[in-house]
Amino acid sequence: MRPAVRDALAKLDFRNIAGVPRPAFRDGALPTNFVGSPDTVVKQIQPCRDAVGAGVIDLAFQGVAADDLQGILRALELFGKEVLPRIHES
Repeated sequence: MRPAVRDALAKLDFRNIAGVPRPAFRDGALPTNFVGSPDTVVKQIQPCRDAVGAGVIDLAFQGVAADDLQGILRALELFGKEVLPRIHES
């Protein structure tokens, strides 16, 4: 992210969804891709969610290839069974 864009976003985005003041970014930018095992994805989502203060995140699931439907379905299944319950707990 270019410094001028990051600085402009930081000035605009200084409150979380509940209106509580917070630092806009950690180390200049938040992750936008969550990749790995369910444990790894939980560890990636939690700090991002905490920093942003969001109760809802939008996700897009992708396979390694455009026609990898089975990989996408497996990722959705793992997310629903192993990631989502854990991020709801915290």
